[in-house]
Amino acid sequence: MEITVHQIMFALFSAIILVFSVLTVTTRRILRAATFLLLVLVSTAGLYFMLNYQFMAAVQLTLYAGGIVVLIIFSILLTSHISQKFEPIGWKKMYFSALAAIAGAILCITTILQHNFQ
Repeated sequence: MEITVHQIMFALFSAIILVFSVLTVTTRRILRAATFLLLVLVSTAGLYFMLNYQFMAAVQLTLYAGGIVVLIIFSILLTSHISQKFEPIGWKKMYFSALAAIAGAILCITTILQHNFQ
């Protein structure tokens, strides 16, 4: 089986989205979280371009990556210090968050596997 450039780009965008999504919600620095979110949104636009959804990709870049992330970064810079860190997450909150994420993943996977795709 031959690997195409589209498959390599899809794997690259998917890896970027997965890694930076996890980093967005696990980092304790608020400005880094906004930057990681920007990278996730730009990579999502890259996936839209690969699917030939140019309008959706343009909306993703201008509205989300361009507008909302800039708004978030400016609000962070105006209301808090750049070096400010989030409080550490307690084990109880981490446990229930992991439980909710696993339940959501199971629900999504079973729904996808039970659907009859054409």
